[in-house]
Amino acid sequence: MRRRALMFLFMAVTLTSLVVADDGAVSRLQSNIAGLSLGYVKVGSREVGSLAWHPDFKLGPYGLGADVNLFLGQDKPIGYDNLVLRYLEYNDGKKGLRYGVIENLTWGHGLLLDKYSTRAYGTLVLNNEQLAYLGFVDLDSYVVRALLTKRGLYGVRVEERINPMLRLGQTYIADNSGVTPLGTTESQKISGLGLDATVPLPLNFEGFAEYAQLIGKGSGYGAGLSWGYDMMVANASFLAEYRVLDKNFVPGYYGPDYETNPINLSSAEATGNVKNGYLAKLDVNALGLASLKAIYEKYNDSNSGSLNADLTAKLPQDVEANYYYKQPNFSNFRSLSFEDGAILGGSLAYPINPFSKVVLHYKKAYNPITAKVEESQYYELRLSF
Repeated sequence: MRRRALMFLFMAVTLTSLVVADDGAVSRLQSNIAGLSLGYVKVGSREVGSLAWHPDFKLGPYGLGADVNLFLGQDKPIGYDNLVLRYLEYNDGKKGLRYGVIENLTWGHGLLLDKYSTRAYGTLVLNNEQLAYLGFVDLDSYVVRALLTKRGLYGVRVEERINPMLRLGQTYIADNSGVTPLGTTESQKISGLGLDATVPLPLNFEGFAEYAQLIGKGSGYGAGLSWGYDMMVANASFLAEYRVLDKNFVPGYYGPDYETNPINLSSAEATGNVKNGYLAKLDVNALGLASLKAIYEKYNDSNSGSLNADLTAKLPQDVEANYYYKQPNFSNFRSLSFEDGAILGGSLAYPINPFSKVVLHYKKAYNPITAKVEESQYYELRLSF
């Protein structure tokens, strides 16, 4: 199957290179195959060819994007959908509502909801279970935000602009369905509250303080400095925070791996120790050619710190590379094996001509749908006119 798919991909690359050389052919194909990709998907022992169309439409404040996937074979991987409404949104700057995948969502400074993502759950290719509702209303003095996921997590946040020198935020999050930590059979249905305050400082610095509580469990406090600078051609930001956490509280409990590998709060509580420590974040983007996002945490009740890194770079000949590694927090509660939550992934895009590129995607992670650690590969020829 792999040989047939790769041969098909090679023939498509050759054909596309010939087609785009004809300006007349380009104009005829523009409205028919924009966003088209030909590919090959392999998850564990399952493998199929794939023909996909990724249309995007934009009209004023309205937007729509979809994935139409035609899998060419009988052994389609579990959890892959033929039609996915990638996003549907309205946003006029003062109010907005989006139905789609949620990635890297942080409210406040992340003590309660930090880098939450619906994309980590499930398959390498986007499916309908990874979608959620995210909306906001800006009333000048107030901004109200709301989140609702298909898996039962919902949240509301109110941000108050008290004056130019003070901003306050209040957050509430609850989970109707709950999550089940690996190795257990009991579901955790935890609600959380968060409060935060931010004040501007000279030289693009901001000072902030935050408080969060997992209702019925524990609470934590944090205070720190953040800094950001945009030089048009490059930008950078940095955050440093010291945290004081009691034995029943886990920072960023609603985090990027909340759906796939939630922290077992009973294990966290069993240590009987407070978990004071610090957090550092760095985000650098240079000339659009390279970007680095790195987060490091260290707590006095952890055997080691936790690290999340995301690197994107544009290499010679316009080759684009993106790789990420996510290591769970509190490594003494969860090891660094893929069975316990580590995620490795990335993509490599090689341009064939101005209108097409070959893209290789890779992900290795625990899949709660199949209850196995799976290596997924997705090879595609992406056409965009």
